[in-house]
Amino acid sequence: MPKIKSILRSETFVELAILVLVSGLFYLIFVPQFGYFNDDWYLMYAAGARGAAVFKDIFIVDRPMRALVMTPAYILFGANPLYYNIGAYIFRVLSAIGFLWLLRMLWPRQRAAGLAMALLFLVYPGFLSQFNGIDYQSQMVSLAAGMFSVALTIRALQTTKIKVRLVLFSLSAILTLLYLGLVEYFIGLEFLRAACIFIFITRTERSWLPRIKGILVQWLPALIPVLLFLIWRLFFFESERGATDVDLQLGGLRSEPLTFLFNYLSVLLNDFMDVLIHAWWMPLRRLSVDFTVRQWMPGFGIAFLALLLLWTASRVTQKPADVESGQQVNWKREAIWLGLGLIVFGLLPVILVGRTVDFKSYTRYSLISSAGVALVLTACLAYISNIRLRNILFSLLIISAAFTHFANGLAKVRETQAVRNFWWQVSWRVPQLEQGTTLITRYSVAAEEDYFTWGPANLIYSPESMQEDYAQANLYAALLNEGTVSKVLAREPQEYSNRRSIVTYPNYRNILILTQPTSASCVQVMDRNQIELSSNEDERVVAIAPYSEAEHILLNESFHTPPAIPFGDEPSHGWCYFYQKASYARQMGDWTEVVRLGEEARELGLSANNPIEWMPFLQAYAYFDNTARIEEIASFLTSDLVVAQQACQTLTAMPLSPSTLELTGKILCVEK
Repeated sequence: MPKIKSILRSETFVELAILVLVSGLFYLIFVPQFGYFNDDWYLMYAAGARGAAVFKDIFIVDRPMRALVMTPAYILFGANPLYYNIGAYIFRVLSAIGFLWLLRMLWPRQRAAGLAMALLFLVYPGFLSQFNGIDYQSQMVSLAAGMFSVALTIRALQTTKIKVRLVLFSLSAILTLLYLGLVEYFIGLEFLRAACIFIFITRTERSWLPRIKGILVQWLPALIPVLLFLIWRLFFFESERGATDVDLQLGGLRSEPLTFLFNYLSVLLNDFMDVLIHAWWMPLRRLSVDFTVRQWMPGFGIAFLALLLLWTASRVTQKPADVESGQQVNWKREAIWLGLGLIVFGLLPVILVGRTVDFKSYTRYSLISSAGVALVLTACLAYISNIRLRNILFSLLIISAAFTHFANGLAKVRETQAVRNFWWQVSWRVPQLEQGTTLITRYSVAAEEDYFTWGPANLIYSPESMQEDYAQANLYAALLNEGTVSKVLAREPQEYSNRRSIVTYPNYRNILILTQPTSASCVQVMDRNQIELSSNEDERVVAIAPYSEAEHILLNESFHTPPAIPFGDEPSHGWCYFYQKASYARQMGDWTEVVRLGEEARELGLSANNPIEWMPFLQAYAYFDNTARIEEIASFLTSDLVVAQQACQTLTAMPLSPSTLELTGKILCVEK
């Protein structure tokens, strides 16, 4: 027992516990509620259709070594995003542990400062893709491998045993090839390695010539794997993606060098300010636009627990302040210069290929620089002699990170729920889709790529591949944008699309529109034979609605239940369930079923969130001359003249009795 108590009170144990517990509060609270995001859709579709071996074909176009991570990950985790997110979290923590180990070797007497640096690096609020655990599994593995690679190099410098040094350098070289092979723009870590070697050598050598010789001798073993990677990447490997094709991205430097360099420096300055300063408030401001005080309460609890953990840890390991002496007196200056350099060199490879840090879509480019940010901020705080003020400022950084990651997690939960709600409604409405149908969707969340639509659609209706040799989806998609609108209106034929070896054939003459006008609305299937448009409908949907062919829905097929992974359990049957089933019954011509569904919904006290959703029930009641229900529904429509006019046109075109037609004319056919 005394030995266990001693271990629990040891500084190393407390430091590791702080990293795990605080980051766990920030990153793991919402993880069980996440589904798929962004590239997860095509990755998991392809793996489900062709197995784990498909990752070799997917990543061969730009980063072949990613298959070494994703293949075993899929074998272990299958399609479940929970396990990928936990795995990504573990590797993120490991990267912080590797960073902390490196800091311990650099400044062994500055334990509190080292822990602060590692913690700020771990919970840095400028990186918001931690919750994208499937697609970012490789990034997290690369980050951990890179940090331990640098730490192993520095550890090798500290040992005098030749065999041990050879082993350490060998392990470091392997990890270097791994981290660069997974994510080449993490090469900024090589500045950290070189700078740390420089710091160690200059501490022991006072003359410049021995310094230069020592640096070159010690740096060369670490430089060899980097040079080998660069030779392969620049001269032998041909990237099929423009974003990772170095020769393509450097075309501007050859054609207009001065303009290229000026733009380069301008972007570098902006990104430098973003990662160092703006990251602590801009992402939070963007994420918290529509949050209520009540929704923020768990965030306050997380921030409070994190600060409590830090305070408890400081009490448990509290020791008299270290007296700086000799080589230790300049640790703050070393940390600031090291951090500033790491920020710059962490950004340079990104900017060089035409990318920039963006706190909405491209936060991943801040990862390497975030370690430099942690160094700079911690060292700057250490210059403040007032301990209370220093602790307050550090606490504000932790609070900012806590709120940012809480808001980001809640936003991801909302996105997951919105996407699941959308496709569950589609599954209630559509039994099966005709092979080759091109879907155009209007989500209540941003759909940035076509696979945001064809990915979930195929997982529900056709998870198998049409081809044995490669992945070919059965259902296709086109983004709802001006380009698609133009192609639909021009009646352009199908296109060939090959996204990382996954083939689709979007056809602009063969479309079906699925639209959700607002987050509170039900999903609508646009039917060119009876166009119904909400007042909230997007202008682009309005433009191409006459081309949406509801006949691509195979009405007589069995309904498909979305798989629990990633679509979750079936939602409760609220208004949208009855609307979808009534819309299906209307397309089948079963007016009796529509009336039955309408009466059941009415008995449950359910009502439409969008006036256009009354249309199937209004038509059914008109078909059976139920004037009482017509008047009741009409009372909901007359406040929306756009919908009322559509109802008028639809009902007057039906073969109704004279009395029902007369009633319709009086209560619905009003002038705009």
